[in-house]
Amino acid sequence: MSALQDFFQELSRLQPATLAAVTALATATGAVVVAVVTSVITKFVVGARDRQDREVEWRKHAIELTKLDLDRKLKTRSPTDSRPVRPSILDFLANYRDLQDLDKAAPRDLYKTILAMRIKKQSTSAPEPAPKSGKEPPITSEYDD
Repeated sequence: MSALQDFFQELSRLQPATLAAVTALATATGAVVVAVVTSVITKFVVGARDRQDREVEWRKHAIELTKLDLDRKLKTRSPTDSRPVRPSILDFLANYRDLQDLDKAAPRDLYKTILAMRIKKQSTSAPEPAPKSGKEPPITSEYDD
């Protein structure tokens, strides 16, 4: 406790103008420290909220894209086609993944990645052999996951 008393004794020896200057300097330093701490805390809180908002938007967009994709599949599907339709959850997950990738890559780069790695080239060669009786038809998809 004597260190604090010594500090106050030193302050009491200062001239009033010098004491006012020290007080102003301490107040300004305190304000700067508070502003820095507040900005750091705000950055983390706002950043977390922004990430959460982006995730919500990605889910909404992925759901809408999945609905559109399913509608397209059902409308363009041949009535005689007996292959099972790709489950919509896989389309949702692919759309969601692609939307997340847009956060890290440019649309052009994502498009090239999808073309190169995720879409199988449709082969125009001989059709696949018919499945043997009693077995499920092979599940084929135009997308790789």
